[in-house]
Amino acid sequence: MDQNARLCAKKPVFTRRMAFFGATAASSGIALARWQRALASDFAEPKATGYGIDELPVDDTTAAIRACLEARSDALSRGDRKAFVATIDQRNPTWRRIQGDVFDLSARGGLGAGAFYSPVRVQEKPFGYVKAFLEVSPARGMAPAERTAWIFSRQSDGTVLHAEPTNDELGMRQTTTVGGIVLSHYEWDADILDRVASVAQRAWERVSSVIETPETIRPIISLNPTYAAHSGLRGFSTWAAYLPGSRTTVLLRSLESFGAGPVTMSESEDSRLLVPLTHELTHLANDCILSIVKIPHWMSEGLAEYVADNFRTREFVSAVASNRQWSLDKASEIIEWGSDVSRGYTGNDVSLAYAHASHGTRYFIERFGIARFWELAREFASSRRWADSFLTVTGVPWNDFGADWFRWSKGISAA
Repeated sequence: MDQNARLCAKKPVFTRRMAFFGATAASSGIALARWQRALASDFAEPKATGYGIDELPVDDTTAAIRACLEARSDALSRGDRKAFVATIDQRNPTWRRIQGDVFDLSARGGLGAGAFYSPVRVQEKPFGYVKAFLEVSPARGMAPAERTAWIFSRQSDGTVLHAEPTNDELGMRQTTTVGGIVLSHYEWDADILDRVASVAQRAWERVSSVIETPETIRPIISLNPTYAAHSGLRGFSTWAAYLPGSRTTVLLRSLESFGAGPVTMSESEDSRLLVPLTHELTHLANDCILSIVKIPHWMSEGLAEYVADNFRTREFVSAVASNRQWSLDKASEIIEWGSDVSRGYTGNDVSLAYAHASHGTRYFIERFGIARFWELAREFASSRRWADSFLTVTGVPWNDFGADWFRWSKGISAA
């Protein structure tokens, strides 16, 4: 057990129930009643395939999951939308839309179009759902390169469909307090909550060690096991998101969910979520200290990447070596517009802009210190005159700083 895990084990954990965000009292009562019936009927006592118990694959269940995965793979390889849709549970509208996007991306050769999925372990979940732990090979017959976890729903004919539970099947939202962090989570995620608590504590300790966070900040991490659980988490690589202006809440994908995506065979799911969660918690702290919208994008995103220790150094070094280094003003512009078609920026451009921002922030902090970083942020937020603010705070003209940063960047090693 590492130090962070010991800290989580020692600190008291308090849990209380709360209704769904936006749900009426009646709908919350119906959801709770359904959840209690599921617990009473299927999970009152531990069983061979009981709730929260990891098992070796049950033959019938594993065979059904394998058949569903093979039908899905075959449909994707043939570009057969109708056959693909037949492998998807249709009861959840958001899930139907997400899987439609999956088909479209795969048809264009993206999102692991030729990947082969094989179930290696299953875990029973409420309401007839099964969590399947999968190994992912680049193609049939090749060694697995990644692993992931998907949910399947049992059908009356013994088959299964690829699924996400509906909101009223997730159980009641609860809040669990670990140290100074509040986790808002569904009962559905009870089996991974301890791991998320450990990741959250490590992330917040990292943020607090770099930024002098006010003691009044009490982050709320909203854990979301499905795409329908919160509209603020979109896309196939959005693992966490700060709600701008809230100064309290970061959204996070649940471990072992479709939205959390695959990890390499040697990678930890927990550690993979650590970087984006640290990044978004940095935005939260930044917003509490000074409104995040009042400072340049290279500073806000650069600080978040700096604290998360996510410098994308190989990408940056390669760009510098090929004379693709941009000014920090240019990096800010690309971050602001993202991969907007009208601007002509690509996803690779955006990633490289973040690499510029993180290294620009690193250079500034190493040269002037973190206190001067916040002094500059406040000065610019007040004056709205960037060059004047920079000169006032640092004593260095902005253009001279840019030239110094270019020279510094050429000395960075990708090692």
